[in-house]
Amino acid sequence: MLALPLSDPGVPETRSPGRFLLWCARSQARVLATGSTFGVVWMVSQAMIPLALGAGLGAILHRSKHEIVLWSLVVLALGLLQAVAGVLRHRRAIASFLICASRVQQLIARTATALGGDLARRVATGEVANIGASDIERVGEALDVVARFAGGVVSYTVVAIVLLVVSPPLGAIVVLGVPLAVLAVVPVLRPLERRQTAERDRRSEASSIASDTVTGLRVLRGLGGEQVFARRYDRASGKVAAASVRTANLQALLDGAQVLLPGAIVVAVTWVGAHLAVDRSISAGELVAFYASAAFLVIPMQTFVEAASKWTAAVVAARRIVAILTMERHMPAGDVAACGEGPSGDLVDEETGVRIAPGTMTAVVPSTPEEGTELLERLGRWTSPGPGFQVRWGDVPVVTLPLEWYRAHVVMLERSPFHLRGIVREVLAPVDATDATDAVDDADATDPTDAADATDATAATDATDAGSDLGTGAAGRRSSTARSPRLTMTEALDAAQASEVVTSLPAELDTHLPEQWRTLSGGQRQRLSLSQALLADPDVLLLDDPTSAVDAHTEAAIAEALASVRRGRTTVVTTTSPLVAEQADLVVVLEGRARTAGRHEQLLEADPAYEAQVLRGGAR
Repeated sequence: MLALPLSDPGVPETRSPGRFLLWCARSQARVLATGSTFGVVWMVSQAMIPLALGAGLGAILHRSKHEIVLWSLVVLALGLLQAVAGVLRHRRAIASFLICASRVQQLIARTATALGGDLARRVATGEVANIGASDIERVGEALDVVARFAGGVVSYTVVAIVLLVVSPPLGAIVVLGVPLAVLAVVPVLRPLERRQTAERDRRSEASSIASDTVTGLRVLRGLGGEQVFARRYDRASGKVAAASVRTANLQALLDGAQVLLPGAIVVAVTWVGAHLAVDRSISAGELVAFYASAAFLVIPMQTFVEAASKWTAAVVAARRIVAILTMERHMPAGDVAACGEGPSGDLVDEETGVRIAPGTMTAVVPSTPEEGTELLERLGRWTSPGPGFQVRWGDVPVVTLPLEWYRAHVVMLERSPFHLRGIVREVLAPVDATDATDAVDDADATDPTDAADATDATAATDATDAGSDLGTGAAGRRSSTARSPRLTMTEALDAAQASEVVTSLPAELDTHLPEQWRTLSGGQRQRLSLSQALLADPDVLLLDDPTSAVDAHTEAAIAEALASVRRGRTTVVTTTSPLVAEQADLVVVLEGRARTAGRHEQLLEADPAYEAQVLRGGAR
């Protein structure tokens, strides 16, 4: 059994696609070496069978019973050896494919985790989908063929040496013919790589259009734009088809060469061998052996061409993979052990001058939605500040803090987050859901209501067990206001006004939600996402306009509950809603820089521009 996924995929060589492929091969050198050994035994035993058959035919012509029995046993032994070695070679080849594919998958996942929100901004969804769907497979196939390629090289060498020793003219045909046949396909490889690259680009574009269309299908239906995007995808799909045909034309040329070139060598060996047999330079048995050996050379020749094709495709795929793996956020990871309990003081964004006091709820009213998003992304370390600026936590630049530690203490809820498919209770609180499942199993509970109670009970128990740590950790430790206890799932759903969303689902908390929760409305998704963020219970919670998709009544209830359940913990929310702003301890007006700050009521009286901004749309 393979121990997959790997405990450590390693640090890849990303200076070029070729170096990356070589690194993948070196990383599993033992598997490739054993596979190649079995491949050599497998193919050499096949190459020796025609020679043994030729010797056996000679024994028949000489009527030597002893030699007939001997060569029959040799053929049987070679056949058994070929079968066993073939099975073992295939197992190692599949292992090579799986290990390589798993390694690359883990590397991509590790990079995607490190990039976080940057990945979606820098790489199209279709590009990532194609890497997972095809590129990883292409790289795995490049190592899958290594064992057969090694067997082909050795078996070709064996056959060439035997033919040279027995009959130099026939040996010369093989020694010169096979390399020339392989070189004949080399000019096709570079154009094939270019066409495969073009095809890959077209597929990525089509996948991105399809992903965007499916994700925004509700909006498109409302705007009547389904046919427009359908035509866009139809055009993109047509480009994929055209690029695939161009690639297939060259691939067909390679496939034809696998038959034509070895066939030409077989014809040449047979023609020369027949003349030598007529002249009695070789025996009839040797003629049969030489013909069968030449026919066998079709196998290594096909392997050589297949390897060239797969390695070309792997280089194209590796180029895309390396492009992802070399993306960096240039954020030092820091030392977790040296971090201790973390910094104390205000969270400050030097680029805008926004200062967040610990243990308070701060509403940021930006001049544009994008400006508010960029602020939260800097505070959450999803992007870096501009040149010369930093985000500081007290006197500590946050880039010097361990990213793992920072992610555990500072959580950002995006305006349009990606929603993973799964059971409601599990996607809202994975750890609590797992613990609750264990509790239900121990109690032999079978009723969904019991399971929900178990979830809440587990969350409450966790909060009690970790009370001192949560109460003294990070932002909570720095607040003079007593912080609220950790929420149970029921309390979080109530605070986000999402309880009615859950009760409307077919199986409530046990309902399976599809990817992006597309069966829910925008407001329902937003409320469940907010409850998810509240359950995470971070010391610093960053919310990007979390009530934009709900009605005024629901928004007012959410704002009031948010101020209550997050009391004593640091909360930053971007908004232009007066219902949310009036619940905040401090409102910061952001126009490039922090223009003014104060309580909502004070700003309404002292700042006409602020009043116009938050009241222009009414109380939603």
